[in-house]
This record gives sequence, structure tokens and C-alpha cells, in this order.
Amino acid sequence: MLARTLAQLAVLFALSPSASLVAQGCTSGTFWQRDTLPAIPTALPTGVSIIQGMCEGESAGIVFEMPANMPVQKITKVVAPWGAAFGANGFFAALDFEVYDGVSFSGQNVNMGQLVFSLTQNANQNIQVSSHALNEFDTSVYNIVVGTQPPIGGVRRFAICFRMDLNFHPSGSCATGWPANFFTDNSQPVSFPFTCNPNITPTQTSIIQILGQGWRDAALATVTGIQLCPLYYSGVWAIRCCSEDAFPATYTSYGPGCPTSIGTPQLINAVLPRLGVAMITNVTNMPIGLGLMITGVSNQSSTLGFLPLDLTGLGLPGCFLRTSLELTDGILTFGTTGSWSLNIPNQVALLGSQFYQQAFVFDPGLNAFGGAMSDAAEWQIGN
Repeated sequence: MLARTLAQLAVLFALSPSASLVAQGCTSGTFWQRDTLPAIPTALPTGVSIIQGMCEGESAGIVFEMPANMPVQKITKVVAPWGAAFGANGFFAALDFEVYDGVSFSGQNVNMGQLVFSLTQNANQNIQVSSHALNEFDTSVYNIVVGTQPPIGGVRRFAICFRMDLNFHPSGSCATGWPANFFTDNSQPVSFPFTCNPNITPTQTSIIQILGQGWRDAALATVTGIQLCPLYYSGVWAIRCCSEDAFPATYTSYGPGCPTSIGTPQLINAVLPRLGVAMITNVTNMPIGLGLMITGVSNQSSTLGFLPLDLTGLGLPGCFLRTSLELTDGILTFGTTGSWSLNIPNQVALLGSQFYQQAFVFDPGLNAFGGAMSDAAEWQIGN
């Protein structure tokens, strides 16, 4: 069980001068942090609370809140706090790493929503962490996406969690407590009267999974009827993460076109493809203001054959078809630049969908077929 005795459960240790914390921060995107320790430690924090009563099989997590209008995010890095008594270095543990999306609260109970990733289940791995540190782990290769669930109360909540699989400290056990364990940002010793300070241990922030109970709000959790905060737990887990937009709206040229009598047609995106908006693409160098926009789901194969397909045999020397032919729309303009648009439904399932595009521009007399091909572009629906 999580709770045994006061001595086992929450011990505050001022860090010794020899202890060190790994530098944090994100090279790009968003840095998520709810603890009060320095975001990028340049000097040692004055103290943390090591929760010695966390047992093998139990989990620590932080719930982060996304604004309702924030794009869906991809988790690129996570940070696991692992500390030892008196800031001692050299103690190790093996942790599972889990991500939940759509988290909500009902008193001390936590509805974890959807488990979107588990390192042991999805990659058959675990993380080795050491004391005394904020241990970093690169997750960019796993495509962990959060924020796809509907907002509750104006926010969308996701949780970054670490489960203790094995604690290698030689003198610890679940029954007696572990001198090396997860730590919070709390630097205040327990004092009378024994009441949970919401400024130190806010609700709906830190969560714990207690053997035999499940997930609980650490600020409200109880064991055998006794509330853990502040005697057995205090502070905010020093769990952090980095994220970036999971599905950025993009429009990128990937293959050249062939010239008309006034120049090679070019696709120029005016409005990127995003959920709920009208994507707009302009086409330049249209000699008679007439053309066709071809949109497909592949740049590898089409009903006419593998791509790119040489169109010389069809009377278009030097031209190549570079996209499949699922959708063909007319383009009409009174100048030499045409415009094409597509209304993209506001459906989350479309996020990250990729399509390919190329225009055929009419130019009678230019060649046997009477026209030329624009460059080709790949685009991805974002939000």
C-alpha cells in the first residue's frame, strides 16, 4: 500500500551541494510544468519532498490543462523526477511511462480517459532513471498525441505518468519505504495544525495510482480513511514534458512542372488546409485562364500507372503526372492566375490527412495535347 507510517511516506530532504538536476526546457514547441522548481535549473533548488511510500507497481502523474482552442499536441519529451535521501546520487529505478488523454475529476477519484501510450505495452521498454535528477526521455519517435478529446469546462486535460516497475535501492521495500523515490517540489516541513495547504498541494494537479484503489487526486487521496496530505504527501510532482503541434497545416512543393507559352505554372498556397476553413491555392501562368486542379491521395501510384508518370506519349513532352486522380476540379480566371478552394470539414478524424495536388493548364497550340502541368504539392490538414 502507498501509506504505511509517517516516516515511510513523506520525507523532506534539503539537497546536498553535490546533488545535481538535469537541465530542462524544450528546443521548440511548448514546455509543460506545474511544479515550482526552476524550469531550467542553473542553481540547485533548496529542497524537495521524496515520497518514500510509493511502492513498486504504483504510479505518479501530473495532469496538464490545454486551452480549448490549442492545436492537438504531440509529446516530444518527458521528465521523471527521481531523488534519494540527502540528495545522494547513484540510485536507479526502472519506470513505465504512460500518457492519458481526456482526464477528469470527481472528488478524489480520477477518470483517466483514454490510455494513448504505454512504453511497456507499445514499445516493450522501460525507462532507467537515476538519482538525484530530473531525468529526461525523448518521446518524439512514438507519435504520442493528446488533446483529441472534447474540452471540459473550457480545458482539455492530459496526464503524464510514471509507474515504478523496479526500485533498485538496496535497503528499501514497500513495507519499510524506499529511500530513493519520486519527489515533489515541496520544501516546507510538516507543521501543526496538520492541514493540506492548497497553495503547496493544489487539487486536480498531482495524481497517484494506489495499489488496491486506482487513480486518486494526491491532494485529496485517503488510505484507511486518513488523508495523505499533508502528513504523507505534499507538493506537486516534478513531472514535466515538451510538446509540439501534432498535425501542423502544411503545403509543400515536391516536383517541378513544365512550361506553358508564358512560363511554368506554379501552385501557391494562399490559405493553409485547416479544419473548418476553406483552403485556397492559386495557380500562376495560365495563358487562357482555364485549367484543372487534380487532387489525389498518393504520389506513388495512380489509375494510369506508377508516379511520376511521363506524359510524353499523351502529347505533353517534358511533363509528368505526379499525383493520383481522385478529385478533378475546374479552374477559371480572367487573368493569368487562377484560384482553387476546398472547404475542409471540422472533423478531428481528418487531422494529419495528407493529399497531393497538381494543376493542368490549357494552352492550345503549345503541344499535341494543348497544355502543361504545374509543379506538384503535398499538403496536410492541420488545426
